[in-house]
Amino acid sequence: MSSETDRVRVGPRGLPAASFTDSDIARITMVAMAESRAQGYGKFAQMVSEELAQSGDYVRQAMRLENSADALFVQYAVIAERVRGTSWDVVGEVTRMSATQAEAKWGDVEKRWRRASRADDPYRKDPGAYAARADEYLTTNAPYQFSTGRPLSASLDAASHLTGRDTAAADQAFAGPCCAHCSR
Repeated sequence: MSSETDRVRVGPRGLPAASFTDSDIARITMVAMAESRAQGYGKFAQMVSEELAQSGDYVRQAMRLENSADALFVQYAVIAERVRGTSWDVVGEVTRMSATQAEAKWGDVEKRWRRASRADDPYRKDPGAYAARADEYLTTNAPYQFSTGRPLSASLDAASHLTGRDTAAADQAFAGPCCAHCSR
């Protein structure tokens, strides 16, 4: 086979920042926002047990996740669409608002994003690193990278030591690893 037709695969970390288009960077940023949101939900699943949570903690944490992630994720999805040429009419239709309303809501954000320099935006400064991180996140079997194979149960185990529940029985019932907090 000719070397001219062989495809050379270069990891995104090895590419200079200038080799990424605005559309590439917008998509990389959008995936980074999705990863951040997924990690937040993963941590939410491992949160403190009911015996230790204060009244309203579950809802309070869920609302914080929703409020922090949704706006940014949608914002970068709109930017990614606009960079690839999607009209405000289509963005408005998809978001159930008029084109004028959509442009009023996200137009300034898009303009600021387009004007951003490499110094202003880490995704523009080193898009290859963020692309590689996204690749790693999307292809791993354990995207949240918890130190245990039992993230929720380990959290319940930790709480049981403070409340006196029998973790050994639970470990045996689920054939899981022994409690990380004691020798049982």
